[in-house]
Amino acid sequence: MATSTCSKCGSRSFELEEVVPAGSKFKIMFIQCSSCGCVVGTTDFYNTSSLLGKIAEKMGFDLFR
Repeated sequence: MATSTCSKCGSRSFELEEVVPAGSKFKIMFIQCSSCGCVVGTTDFYNTSSLLGKIAEKMGFDLFR
């Protein structure tokens, strides 16, 4: 199995950074190298699957049945 590395500096350590891009009303999470800060990906600020699970639970649905 391959090990993920930063394309800029070769580090193998990554972190999430909360960002509000200029001109945006929404936060996103940058997945970035913890050594040099090079952004390697993005993800939604909120975990959509988790939010849907909470809504379904409140409505009395079992999503994993």
